[in-house]
Amino acid sequence: MADDAFMKPELPESLRNLMKMSIEQAKRAFETFAATSENTWKTLESSSQTARTGLRSLNEKIAEITRNNAEANFALALKLAESKDVGQAMELQTEHARKQMDAFVRQLEEIRDLAAQVIQDSTPPGMPGATSG
Repeated sequence: MADDAFMKPELPESLRNLMKMSIEQAKRAFETFAATSENTWKTLESSSQTARTGLRSLNEKIAEITRNNAEANFALALKLAESKDVGQAMELQTEHARKQMDAFVRQLEEIRDLAAQVIQDSTPPGMPGATSG
């Protein structure tokens, strides 16, 4: 019986929780990307040229962020596949989660700033949010 436990080592709950957190974060990021992309393209159909250009930049930024996050997750998966033991896998996952949370904060700031610029550039003069120039 003791051999059965040795032959089937179980992942610690903390590692499973970290993995779940990363998956949930990736899912939220994808859902945000999909919703933003859909709204962006709907808005592009009826926007001014200035707004279309800004929204295109916003969509390109979101695509870049999504690509970078996917690449980081694939890199983690490869490292996990090469890990020698559960401890090493936990270290890799923990470091990845920390880096991704830092990246997530930066990415949200980039999107916020770009979205604010798009709104400012596409707001007609005299409307709230417009700047006099």
